[in-house]
Amino acid sequence: MGKIKVKLWTNQYVIIIALSLVMFASFYMITAGFPIFVSTISDNPTIAGIMTTTLMTASLITRFFASVIIQKINMKLLLVISMVYFIGTIGLTFLSDAIWFLIFIRALQGIGFCMLTTLVFTMSSNIVPKSRLGEGIVFFAMSTSVGTTIGPLIAISYLSNYSFQSLLMLTLGLMAFSFVCSLFTKNNPVNKEESKANPEETKNEPFYKYMFDKRVLLPCIIVSLNYMTIAGTVNFVGAFGKEINVGGSISQFFIAQGIAMIIVRAFSGKIFDRFGHRILIIPAAISGAAGLFLLGFSTSMWMVLVSGVLFGIAFAIIHPISQAWALTLVPPEKKATANSMLLIFIDSGMAIGSVALGILASYVGYGMTFMFSATIMVIILVLYLFGSRKTESNKVAKKKPTIAKQPRLRTGLN
Repeated sequence: MGKIKVKLWTNQYVIIIALSLVMFASFYMITAGFPIFVSTISDNPTIAGIMTTTLMTASLITRFFASVIIQKINMKLLLVISMVYFIGTIGLTFLSDAIWFLIFIRALQGIGFCMLTTLVFTMSSNIVPKSRLGEGIVFFAMSTSVGTTIGPLIAISYLSNYSFQSLLMLTLGLMAFSFVCSLFTKNNPVNKEESKANPEETKNEPFYKYMFDKRVLLPCIIVSLNYMTIAGTVNFVGAFGKEINVGGSISQFFIAQGIAMIIVRAFSGKIFDRFGHRILIIPAAISGAAGLFLLGFSTSMWMVLVSGVLFGIAFAIIHPISQAWALTLVPPEKKATANSMLLIFIDSGMAIGSVALGILASYVGYGMTFMFSATIMVIILVLYLFGSRKTESNKVAKKKPTIAKQPRLRTGLN
């Protein structure tokens, strides 16, 4: 008899997908809109940078405690409270346009968005059946990527015709939709395929072990290095267009990247569930390195577009597949820890990549900077090839049953 395929697209999974897509779009509408608004009330562009840095710092600090809080409190209740809190921070923005006040608001929003992202990442991974983990994580990642992409596009287009205050009203409406979705979520028990897992494994662990688990360190490092390269493309592709005399047309790099990402993510999750992560991460790292090397050498748009496709393949695979891999390395009770660690390493990778590659670009130019980013992809490949073998061997060793030594029976012949 053929194996029965467990349902993925349950009502709860659809609710989390819809909630996450709209929530990410709303957040990045505000994130893209703030610098534009600040430019109208201040001539100092550094202020916008300070706001972004404040947001990331508050988010990063909160992530160290988010996994502990999530594992101690009812997740649905925490999600609803976090939604109300985040909506409240948007509402507070109407009270004043003083720079210090707006910086304070961005810090509050960093805390709220940290809790929301950690919650939806954990709830989605709990809902997804173990046998379809890769597929479920990849489609969830696609929803967050789409939200991250369309949010700035909406904000920039909207603010060319309307005020920042009306953009905030639109964002409040969208977040109200996500809030309604949160009311229909469940307190997310671990899915049935994992119901036999031993809940005692983390029950008596000390506080710090809810914050860190060394078993997922390798996937976290790989994701962090990947986001260093992503930071380079996000921050410097526009300026590189001027360097090679293609101007704003270089934005088509992101279109090519996005199309490649959507196509690859449509089937990469199924490949993970059937064959594992090795068959995906190795070619993805090679493709990413090739794309960045080609981008660094690009002198025409066709080279830029091909590099966008190649880098888009890496973008599509490395993060969601590493996340799915990380979740297979920990017990169900430590999923919040794994997700929180991944998000910490993502934030760190983006921050370090933006600063380090920016300094490098000031000395060697953008083309050479992208070629240096390609070596980061090579480092990902080398780390994965050597580290994944050890990780998997340790996992197998732990699963291997031990045979208890049987006492020797005494008989009258002894």
